[in-house]
Amino acid sequence: MGTAGGTERLVLDYRLDSGIAVVSVSGVVDVLTCGVLRDGLLRVVTDEGFRGLVVNVAGVNFIDSTGLGVLVGIWHRVSATDFSMVLAAPSTEARRILDASGLTKPFSLYDTEVAAVRACRPPGTI
Repeated sequence: MGTAGGTERLVLDYRLDSGIAVVSVSGVVDVLTCGVLRDGLLRVVTDEGFRGLVVNVAGVNFIDSTGLGVLVGIWHRVSATDFSMVLAAPSTEARRILDASGLTKPFSLYDTEVAAVRACRPPGTI
């Protein structure tokens, strides 16, 4: 999907799993890279075929308030639809920051990507 910084400070990988968009985020999410994250996630949620979003943050080794702001903004956008956004497999660092910021309450977090994709599917689908 995209990278930011000279040494690939942030990498986004995108795939579909039974119609659910899965974006894997790796690296540093900060003021320098949050634009890449925002643009990548916006491309997914504005796609005509959008049916739900899983953001896999297993590879995130740092996230600051600007990165959290991007996730909250995308979450608000998705919440205004009939679909959902969930976070999957948060790294120790990502979970620590999500806990400290209180964002584990509004976000649905799942320990595995498989569980997150399953939870994101509309009711009645396999």
